[in-house]
Amino acid sequence: MTIELHNVTKRVRDGAVKVTYEGLNLRVEKGARTAFLGNKSAGLDAIVSLICGADAPDRGSVSRTHSISWPIPDSKFMSSHLSIAANARFIARLYEQDEAAFLKKVADMSDVGEFMNVLGNACPKEVLSRFCFSVGVCLDFDCYLLTGVNVGAKAERERYAEIAEELGRRAGILFVGSDVKSATRLCEQAYVFDEGRATYFDDMEAAAEYFGGIASGGGEDEEFFDTDPELKDMVGMDF
Repeated sequence: MTIELHNVTKRVRDGAVKVTYEGLNLRVEKGARTAFLGNKSAGLDAIVSLICGADAPDRGSVSRTHSISWPIPDSKFMSSHLSIAANARFIARLYEQDEAAFLKKVADMSDVGEFMNVLGNACPKEVLSRFCFSVGVCLDFDCYLLTGVNVGAKAERERYAEIAEELGRRAGILFVGSDVKSATRLCEQAYVFDEGRATYFDDMEAAAEYFGGIASGGGEDEEFFDTDPELKDMVGMDF
């Protein structure tokens, strides 16, 4: 069971990012812990969209024979004018979970406390960060697509990094971004994306060294999807 890109061509045009991938082939095995390392100029958000089925390649094909999460802890699934609890219930219904049990599981992991019935746009950023991480990892997927593990306040981040490590002991992880430290902690192999190429490494130290030599912007603590401090990318959707 795998996720594969077969001879994919994808032209990425996103602001300053203009890159074309041609003849791209990659394979993520079920249960593997794999990193996709790239700076913003690599256009990795487009590759993620292909893998998740949110976009199609210009040429070539993408095959998925096991389940994969949305990018976690992305907040774009949320409705900012619904409460934390209402957002969790929507996800529970969408994934055919028992609402009460799922809500309790998410609440326990995210420690949202008195903010459970507060509207998303009125919650502190740390609460939203913990919630967006927890609501994804509390579902069962064969592969969890993580774009960062710097979750919650600084003092809380080690706890959520440990949760991510535990995920990797029971499921696959696809870590996407430029945070080499987290990628090395969570993954065993990597593709490094640069200038329309993806170079495979079966050794994380070698991947980190190669990525470190790419003369481009972005630091290791940068969140790949560039969620701002106020989570302004929350999408206002009516569920």
